[in-house]
Amino acid sequence: MGLFGTSSKARQVPKRECPQCWEHAYNRAVHRGLGPRGLCPQCVDHMVNGCPGFNRR
Repeated sequence: MGLFGTSSKARQVPKRECPQCWEHAYNRAVHRGLGPRGLCPQCVDHMVNGCPGFNRR
């Protein structure tokens, strides 16, 4: 199965990577409920404020 077809739990998040960013980038189910141009509130928060515990403003 391809990268998007696997469970995020099967993949390890690389060191020094934000787990939430990793999950949202590689798990299609996270954004499945959004419309074609829909914005994910968690992703918008990350874009504006940075990643918690990494580069949070």
